[in-house]
Amino acid sequence: MQSSDEPPYHHGNLRAALIAAADAIIAEKGIEGFSLREAARRAGVSPGAPAHHFGTAVGLLTEVALLGYASLGAALNAVPITDDPATDLRAQALAYVGFALAHAGRFRLMFRPDLVNRDDPRYGAAATAALAGFAGTVARSSGGQGDGMAQVFVVWSSIHGMANLALDGKAQYLFDGATPQQFAAQILPDLLAKSWPFGC
Repeated sequence: MQSSDEPPYHHGNLRAALIAAADAIIAEKGIEGFSLREAARRAGVSPGAPAHHFGTAVGLLTEVALLGYASLGAALNAVPITDDPATDLRAQALAYVGFALAHAGRFRLMFRPDLVNRDDPRYGAAATAALAGFAGTVARSSGGQGDGMAQVFVVWSSIHGMANLALDGKAQYLFDGATPQQFAAQILPDLLAKSWPFGC
């Protein structure tokens, strides 16, 4: 049944409407605020419709996680590539943290093994595609020497840690009450320029 306060969906795109509804809920309320019933309400369909199309909440949330990886990849790939891989890595780190702050719901969901189906082959493919450019920059920074996957892991761990600490508001305790956005825009660029990347 279509609720009076929701726009109608067109025949044939209910699946997309439910994914968009789930994405919007997570953006507004976080993962904790998500429910299949609320996704159905926003899409203007019966409470049983999401289960019919996605099986479980994990099925629907996996689709949102795939959107997350696609948008993360777009953010990283938008960073201009130069002849200086260290500079490029710093720029990609800023893009990664910026993505996490701009899309906190998607970002947190993408790395929740209890809420997404990592056995879906699309999940691995999406993650690999999103980080391909970043991995290429890591390889350039090392000159092709050493264990490539180990280097990607070390550098990605550093970037991911920055993003999570920023999201969790830790900067305010270290940098005179800076908000996550102030930290990312005003403090992080200088920190990266002085001390990062390392281990490459």
